[in-house]
Amino acid sequence: MTRSVSASGPLEGRIALVTGGSRGIGAATATTLAGLGADVVLTYRSSLAEAEAVAATCEEKGVKATLLRADLDAADGAEELVTAVRERVDHLDIVVSNACASYPRVPLSDMDPTALGDKVRNDVVLLHRLTTAFVPAMRERGYGRLVVISSGSSWGPTAPGLAAHGVTKAALEGYVRYAADEFGAGGVTVNGLALGFVLTDASSVVPQPARDALANATPAGRLGTPQDIANAVSLLARPESEWINGATLPVTGGLNYPLNLFRVRGH
Repeated sequence: MTRSVSASGPLEGRIALVTGGSRGIGAATATTLAGLGADVVLTYRSSLAEAEAVAATCEEKGVKATLLRADLDAADGAEELVTAVRERVDHLDIVVSNACASYPRVPLSDMDPTALGDKVRNDVVLLHRLTTAFVPAMRERGYGRLVVISSGSSWGPTAPGLAAHGVTKAALEGYVRYAADEFGAGGVTVNGLALGFVLTDASSVVPQPARDALANATPAGRLGTPQDIANAVSLLARPESEWINGATLPVTGGLNYPLNLFRVRGH
């Protein structure tokens, strides 16, 4: 791909990794960071055409976009991703840990313990490898941002079948606090974003009446969009965010507590 313009902005000269960058929140985040001047590395698992479209949009903003395939369900997926990133770029300034392993959408009473353990392990190991592989070098260069995409499901039940998801996100938020304590100095920050309901392909299975009720319960009066989340990531990625560290910020439109709509509505 050929750059059509020259990049400029507060992240000019920075390199950002966005996992799960081919669609939804990841795609919006990648294009937003590119608009701020950062070169981007995008991962995808199966949707190459979508990833290529995102990369093309990024490069139209005058930055370089690199695509990497990553299977985060694989036992060695995290290690393979770290190796692939190191082969393509010499360093990272920003890491957005957005992609996650698949998980069983079943009640706890029906959940296989191995499947639950695999979900927690895969996501925590991925975050740990990204952190230990790239964040120490950020401190040596004097600038780094690690942003972990979490969920309001970490606070408690929000819908049936999300137990594995919520338990894993709670573990990631705990990791953020420990990583910020160990690595969050010398121009480096480690933070998370706990998301409310965001309109993506994954959330499209939620019935419209439940979505309407959730929008009505949200002080902002609407549900979130991928761009809302990308905007929050960009705030944490900027140099001005250096004093925000070790926090998991709610990005929820004001609904900062778990609301199990299926229970409320009697479904």
